[in-house]
Amino acid sequence: MYLHTVNEDKNHKNKKIMKTNLTNNEVITLTKVANSQIEGNYSEFTRVESNEEKGVLGSLVKKGLVYDCYEGMDMGYMYCLTEEGFLACNELEIETDHIEVY
Repeated sequence: MYLHTVNEDKNHKNKKIMKTNLTNNEVITLTKVANSQIEGNYSEFTRVESNEEKGVLGSLVKKGLVYDCYEGMDMGYMYCLTEEGFLACNELEIETDHIEVY
């Protein structure tokens, strides 16, 4: 298992990513979410492939890196990056420039 550490910058005014350890599967799933996201609150990540992926997504939600845009709407899933998720992608060199944020 690989662990990627995303550190907090306590000296910066803006909130940075909480100190988080990500497993290789979490990095892979975070990358899938980032690659599927079109704009701020819209993503094509609308299908969970397996129970394992569902667990990894739950872990990323608990760590504050992704959220389900459809939560509470009984419409399935649509996972998007949080602000902390964008910062984590930046630190992990996961491409997010294609995502339109207003």
